[in-house]
Amino acid sequence: MAIEYTLLCKDRKLSREILVKKIKSMGFSCSKIEQGAEGICIDLSEEIGFYVFLLDAGKYPYNAWETIFFTGDFTFERTLQFRMDKGYFDFEKRYGVMLRILFDLTAELNEEAILVWCGGEEMCFFREDKPALLNNESGIWSRDCFKDVIAEREVCYKEYS
Repeated sequence: MAIEYTLLCKDRKLSREILVKKIKSMGFSCSKIEQGAEGICIDLSEEIGFYVFLLDAGKYPYNAWETIFFTGDFTFERTLQFRMDKGYFDFEKRYGVMLRILFDLTAELNEEAILVWCGGEEMCFFREDKPALLNNESGIWSRDCFKDVIAEREVCYKEYS
């Protein structure tokens, strides 16, 4: 099973051009882009150990997510997926790049979005004009490679009762 992280984006603010520009600004090549019916795939497996997919979501109810962050469904229009190459050696660098892309793009676009790990665990809720809300119930945000990325960002943690 592949390791995947998926950002469920409320709106269609994130475009191919914006995503490619962000990846290039971080010093990576976007020479391997495949266009599909629902979106694109950028192959960064050799450079940083993952593939990036920007895809349009389906229609309701297939684009609805029951979230732990608030009551009711979160509906989304786009997904940004990161599929990890298990053979890539520098895990911390890979996760650092992925998280920088996610945090930078959601902040720049003022995008409301939920970050979900492949096991279905909701890791983060990016909110418009508010700090990102982190779910640290499993302790994932305590890992060094995750802590480094959020250290200088405005975040808060979801409270559990």
